Amino acid sequence: MKTNTNTFRFNTFATPKHINMKTSNFITTLSLSILLFLSSGASAQSSNSNNSDLPSNTNAFGKGTNVLSIGVGVGGDYTYIGDGYSSTPNLVITYDNGTFDHVGPGIISLGGLFSYKGASYDYTDPHSGYYYNQNWNYYILGFRSAYHWNFTRSDRFDPYIGLMLAYYDLSYNVSSSDPDFHNPGNPHYYYYENTYNSYLALSLYIGARYYLSNRVGIWLEFGYGYSNAALGLSFKF
Repeated sequence: MKTNTNTFRFNTFATPKHINMKTSNFITTLSLSILLFLSSGASAQSSNSNNSDLPSNTNAFGKGTNVLSIGVGVGGDYTYIGDGYSSTPNLVITYDNGTFDHVGPGIISLGGLFSYKGASYDYTDPHSGYYYNQNWNYYILGFRSAYHWNFTRSDRFDPYIGLMLAYYDLSYNVSSSDPDFHNPGNPHYYYYENTYNSYLALSLYIGARYYLSNRVGIWLEFGYGYSNAALGLSFKF
């Protein structure tokens, strides 16, 4: 059984170890395929897209544009989570504002992220038969900025690449069928006494939104950090 000591870590782009690789690879591949499909579709329709319902100051994303995205993510790089651990998908909520325009051929956005991820590890002592269950809850608050370059000049396609600095607020609890595991003399007391510190971490991501209407779109994002791949819906206002 793997144990951890108290640390404060600043993580950057480590390879995730705890996810189901088949699921993560499938969703990442699916995200890439959909992104390429939407990009080609946006390029094909950009020459004749004069939709008067869209904001007049931009194509798909411009200065003053606000976008709220909600979705789920898989994978990611998380301190204290290792092989054999199980984890939930991420609940992801992001907000982006078109803040600086005329930055080369694109626009820089500023925004934030909230995400939740749960993880657990179960162990049964082969001698006593007692089980031990450890649970970690990650509440992630991030400040993010992205560069939006609408190279297709589409009114609906918004590709971007960005960087996020986030605070991972971590809570930990443990339960067991062993009635004495919380006593210092118990050989499994270390489950009870372990503490896990919150920490800062960087995420690098690339993604895109494709608007099905003037306000609602599909959102895809993948990279390193809080998740490997995320998808959901975006709402522009």
